[in-house]
Amino acid sequence: MDNKNWFLVLILGFLWGSSFLFVEILLNFMNPFIIVYFRVAIASIFLILYLLLKKIEIHFSNTLIFNLFIMGLLNNVFPFLLITTGQQYITGGLASILNANTSFMTILIASLFIKNEKLTRFRFIGVLIGIVGVIITIGYENLSGIFSIEIGKFFILLSSISYAFAAIFAKIKLNNVDPKLAATGMLTTSTIMLTPFMFIYGNEIQNLNFISIQYSILFAIVCSVVAYLIYFKILSTTGAGNLLLCTIIIPPSSIILNAIFISEMIKFNEFMGLIVIIFGLMVLDGRVFNKIKKYV
Repeated sequence: MDNKNWFLVLILGFLWGSSFLFVEILLNFMNPFIIVYFRVAIASIFLILYLLLKKIEIHFSNTLIFNLFIMGLLNNVFPFLLITTGQQYITGGLASILNANTSFMTILIASLFIKNEKLTRFRFIGVLIGIVGVIITIGYENLSGIFSIEIGKFFILLSSISYAFAAIFAKIKLNNVDPKLAATGMLTTSTIMLTPFMFIYGNEIQNLNFISIQYSILFAIVCSVVAYLIYFKILSTTGAGNLLLCTIIIPPSSIILNAIFISEMIKFNEFMGLIVIIFGLMVLDGRVFNKIKKYV
């Protein structure tokens, strides 16, 4: 991977890491549902315009539309709502650390549903290290209360499971679909699914000010539109394997941004858990250890 693509991977991790900061800021203005709705609705409009400008052929079948609705639920609606709701109870930095659990969940669940995704020794060790990191982050003494007093942490962990199922579903059902079309379709179907609920949860919309709307637009453009465009570029040049590196970059980016802009700090056990989780992700990625082997 050349320097340009390394830069793209770093930027993508940074952009996705900033999503936790945007949520922290937007929670001061609106409820979780409106935050999520604005994100998917605004992003879908921009990506539809992108497809039209690029003159990308759009062919939809009933099966593809159904699959996009499922992906919209698993990759957008459920995890976005769970993370945004979870951040009402915990810090954005902690949420980003727990969300890094997605890679471990994906590999663990994929080994059960996809024949070619076997749980190799290195993967198994990486997953175990990741689970230990999550336990350290939450605090083993708090595990018994994760469904009550630690509900925010539970929501974030649930979101990682939803993302994991989304990744597996995409690999099985959308493997031959243009990623640009898939992303646009997911965000559009998410918007369609959430729109009826605006009549129930969107009553705060009339009280929003110009600043909150600006943040919402910026959130959608930065964390969905621009992030997806970079994501497409990485897929086309280096392949999906390098996207795991983004998962390593997201938590530190989120922690640094939250510390700078809203003076939000993480606890010592959360920092130690982050180190263990990053080590687990490095074991999954394997590149560092393969290079070490060459020199040993």
